[in-house]
Amino acid sequence: MAAQKKRNGYLHNFSDDDQMVAKATFENFEPEPGTMSGYRIAKDFAENPAVWGARGFYYCGDNGSGKSHLLSSIANHLRNNGYAVIYTTGKTLIQRAKPAMSKAEVLEAYRTCDVLIIDEIGADVPADWEIADLFTVMNSRQGRKPILYGSNLTIDELEAKMNVKQLGWGTRLMERIIADTVGQIMMKGESRRFNKHAENQTWLQRRLKGNA
Repeated sequence: MAAQKKRNGYLHNFSDDDQMVAKATFENFEPEPGTMSGYRIAKDFAENPAVWGARGFYYCGDNGSGKSHLLSSIANHLRNNGYAVIYTTGKTLIQRAKPAMSKAEVLEAYRTCDVLIIDEIGADVPADWEIADLFTVMNSRQGRKPILYGSNLTIDELEAKMNVKQLGWGTRLMERIIADTVGQIMMKGESRRFNKHAENQTWLQRRLKGNA
């Protein structure tokens, strides 16, 4: 137990927790008709990781639809139950693997953690050498350990965007995602970011009235 805790603590050093939704849980997520399926899948994955094995999934949907909240909830739930989970984004994963850093150590952490979560994949188009690092990570986990993805793009849109940079990149990426996921999970709902804005406006009005 002590060895596992030490291992998990070490691997969590490679997680970009500042990109997670703060204090996200399944209990404080409010499902809508368009996000209920995504919510149920996330909760089942978090509660039954051994059953899922190396299978992951790919969330896609607009900003504020709850993708990051559910991915963060998975990370928090699994960590509380002894699993090593690395949460990162497509951009920060690549930045961590730059030559100036210890690339071998970083890639090994991504390879060996129990669950790897890559949010915002496709938000940026990597350079030639950077996409190779992403493929290295994906290949090292294929059929062994799960990767969960979050994106504003559908898998087809991600493929097309990457292929514009260099023909074949997007297709290779798409094939790797499809190979070890149960598929694309659409998240459709009202943006929670606007809800938060409304809450902040209400707080401000109460504050100005001396009630907050």
